[in-house]
Amino acid sequence: MTVFTLLSAIILVLIASLLFVNALEWLGHHLKLGSSFVGAILSPLFTSLPELIVILIAIFSGLGKTGPEIGIGTIYGEPFMASSLSYGLVGIAVLLGYLAKKRTSATMVIDKTLALPYIFIIVLFPLTLIPGFVHVSWLKYGFGLFFLAAFVVYMILMFRQRTSELMEESEELTFGRFGPRTLSFQRIAVAAQVLAAAVLLYIGSRLLVSAVATIATTINASPLGIAMVIIPIATVIPETITALIWGYRGKDTLSVGSLVGEKILFATFYPAVGLFLTSWVLNIDAVFSVICTTVVSLLLLILILKKRLPWYGLLFGLIFFIIFAVMIFSAKL
Repeated sequence: MTVFTLLSAIILVLIASLLFVNALEWLGHHLKLGSSFVGAILSPLFTSLPELIVILIAIFSGLGKTGPEIGIGTIYGEPFMASSLSYGLVGIAVLLGYLAKKRTSATMVIDKTLALPYIFIIVLFPLTLIPGFVHVSWLKYGFGLFFLAAFVVYMILMFRQRTSELMEESEELTFGRFGPRTLSFQRIAVAAQVLAAAVLLYIGSRLLVSAVATIATTINASPLGIAMVIIPIATVIPETITALIWGYRGKDTLSVGSLVGEKILFATFYPAVGLFLTSWVLNIDAVFSVICTTVVSLLLLILILKKRLPWYGLLFGLIFFIIFAVMIFSAKL
């Protein structure tokens, strides 16, 4: 029953995430947010609302210490999953695209503007560990304010480089396909889509958090570690699928950018949320996430600065993913 609940929750959160992001990107495009400073600040927050809702539901789930641990695990799990499994799959997609003659080379050509988010992740993500092991109240809230300030600084720099326009492409509104293309109908459709996504996301998130807590108790493993592996399966899939398609077709900068564009939030804004709303007690799982994400980001930064990213350079993170899966489900760390 727990496995059925987990699979149902993942499907619900996945569908809700796809609907949510599609609707919010459509709104951002039609409100021309991408070409304004306000848009540079709001766009990543809008498109990562599914992750934020999962985190908040976990923190306020009423599961005692387990809920906040699952919330923290979600914060550390997103960049970990992108740095390990998602990048590895993109590397395979690039190779397959080359073999199928959908692209001219198995080496990705990346715009140097993508170096900025990797620099922020390499510098800031390891700092999230300090308040997790040095339990001083003023230090925890001080780091929370620091990460919020870092998020604003990053967005200002991103706007100046216009990377918000580079990483976003507006698609047709999903609910808008079931009626006329008039603006009035599209507005009704986007409202209905946001509402439907919110309801599905709420239900799916509660089921997902409950299932993760049950699994952690059943196998006597860390809720934080279990959350790092399971919850991103639902929330990272939409971005990963997009990255795979673009990598396969040779849209290299868009492919890599789709995975890193919002992940900067998990080195700045979301740690701040966790620091303000939880006791921010960490363990070896969080440390492993930071090591993996930082090492992979450093490797990619070096290759991006050279504007040449071979497909096998993206497979390095898969090693970390396999190691961590063994740690969680076998060693039960």
